[in-house]
Amino acid sequence: MNAFFALYVKELRELFATPIAFVLLAVFWALAGWFFSFGLFFVNVAQMVGTFHNISLLLLLVMPLVTMRIFAEENKSGTIELLLSLPLSELQIVLAKFAAAFTMLLLMLAGSATAVLPLLLYAQPDLGPIVGGYLGITMLGAAFLGVGLLVSALTSNQIVAALLTWGALTLLWFADYAATLDALPGLRRLFQHLSLSAHYVDVIRGVINLGTLVYFISALVVSLALTVAVLKGRRA
Repeated sequence: MNAFFALYVKELRELFATPIAFVLLAVFWALAGWFFSFGLFFVNVAQMVGTFHNISLLLLLVMPLVTMRIFAEENKSGTIELLLSLPLSELQIVLAKFAAAFTMLLLMLAGSATAVLPLLLYAQPDLGPIVGGYLGITMLGAAFLGVGLLVSALTSNQIVAALLTWGALTLLWFADYAATLDALPGLRRLFQHLSLSAHYVDVIRGVINLGTLVYFISALVVSLALTVAVLKGRRA
């Protein structure tokens, strides 16, 4: 456990060792606040659904930047062998690095939650859907992180890792478009089930049903399991 916590702290320190993490936080908070303020003060719509929609798209853009260096930098510098020599299993290594990235995600969402304050001042919102919405986009962001970790483990270039992660997440986001192809009638339900955008609609409304919960947990678990398999392949 001490080695796990030490690796988690190391990842956090490296994450905030450069201004990139602080810039990401500032930009994310500013954009999330702007999107909500625009809806509240210019469109006169005091609700969080539009904000959650925009935050989901922001996470799609930002999460690849958070995960791009996690394993890619280790592969490039050759420290991956040193990392694998630690008294930690591949699963513990992956979970420690995921925990550090997930902490960054929580900081982003916590900052955006300040948008709820003017909503409380100018309206009488039902806090249930708001809390549910934040839980939902937290799961969405965690799934993005899982995909990002897997891609980062497969390359030694941070930029390539970010671009490939964007590509993979975009394909998953628009996977339901393939369901409209008449040439693939047998795969229609599969594409609809794989689509991120098909599942996030309930999420931004604060509705966490069993199917959505299983989808995001499965996406995260599969991504992390494949990342563990990649590390085992390097250790072999």
